[in-house]
Amino acid sequence: MSKSNKNPHKRMKFDTQGLNLFSIHPLERFNGPCSTYKQPVEIMSFSYDNERTLHMDDRELKYYYPPDLKDCNLSLGYETFVQREHSGPEPIHSLLDALAYSQKRSADKNLIKTDLISWRGIFTKILCTPYNRNEPWELGATLWNNTIFIEEHETEYTKEHSTGSTPRQKLMGYWGYKFENLSTISKLPSEITSLDDPELINRKNTIVNTNVQYCSVAKTSLGNNKLIMGAEVDCICDVKPKRPENPVEKYIELKTSKVIEKEKDNFNFERYKLLKFWAQSFLIGVPKVIVGFRDNEGRVTNVQEFKTMEIPKIVKGKNGMWNATVCLNFANKFFEWLRTVIVIDDPNSSYSISFHSPFKDIKVEFIGKKDSVLAERHLESLKST
Repeated sequence: MSKSNKNPHKRMKFDTQGLNLFSIHPLERFNGPCSTYKQPVEIMSFSYDNERTLHMDDRELKYYYPPDLKDCNLSLGYETFVQREHSGPEPIHSLLDALAYSQKRSADKNLIKTDLISWRGIFTKILCTPYNRNEPWELGATLWNNTIFIEEHETEYTKEHSTGSTPRQKLMGYWGYKFENLSTISKLPSEITSLDDPELINRKNTIVNTNVQYCSVAKTSLGNNKLIMGAEVDCICDVKPKRPENPVEKYIELKTSKVIEKEKDNFNFERYKLLKFWAQSFLIGVPKVIVGFRDNEGRVTNVQEFKTMEIPKIVKGKNGMWNATVCLNFANKFFEWLRTVIVIDDPNSSYSISFHSPFKDIKVEFIGKKDSVLAERHLESLKST
């Protein structure tokens, strides 16, 4: 796989313990012409069923159908909520299984040659880091065959924020899943001929089960950094096109947010929510985000559509907001730098990548021959890459 030997970034430094450090400040150095981001192209997709069994097909892909706002109670069915056994960060193993499956069946032997492979959520964290300087994270990375494989480590912070630390937080976490449940159906919207259709009636009573997921795997590049990422996709607006047409252009991201009542609500929505909504959708190439605005009781009062490419314009020039160009340039420089400090090509070794208080630097440390991101089966199934 391609790997540059050049060091395009000069702001590498070392702390007293010999850790490689990437400075966040000053952000001004990430201004200027925006790094080129190539339109992501889906190379495969896969599904998890309600028993968390992996299937290399689209069986769990859902279609968007607007929720019934006359009765859109996001707390409905909370008592039957089924959460997958491991609710922390998703290991990279299933993504690599899917890539190995795809490579084996592809005539293109370079299908999954790339510089970095990870879940979309990890790339989102990095893209948002210049403006999310109060959210700690830890990643593990293994370099093998000139590709850096990255997955997230579970920490006390992620444990608390993945499921919530109070009953109220747990319920609010459920609301997002229920909104997806109330906004999707299992058959084409064009096949719905009546509001009495069982698909529309039954979705209110369908048990929310977070074992179930549909995931897209896309290939793209940021600057000179080639990326492959896996991402959970909420739904699609129409029939999924077959390749070479690119299905990511029909995907939809579903989100919930508090009803905007005050100036502070609007600031928080634009500063924090829209940043994440944009980053998640932009990275995988999803063209629009549909947001259900809910009250404090979890009832959706209105739904609004945001075009992903238009979101940065909403916050442009406003005080205290974020800049999409800075995010992309930051991520581009960080990836370039990362490829110069993760240099031990060994499937049994790993590096730690972390961002903690006081949130001034991203730290990279070689851990040694332990905690490899890769499973033994991947060494055989992906060795041709």
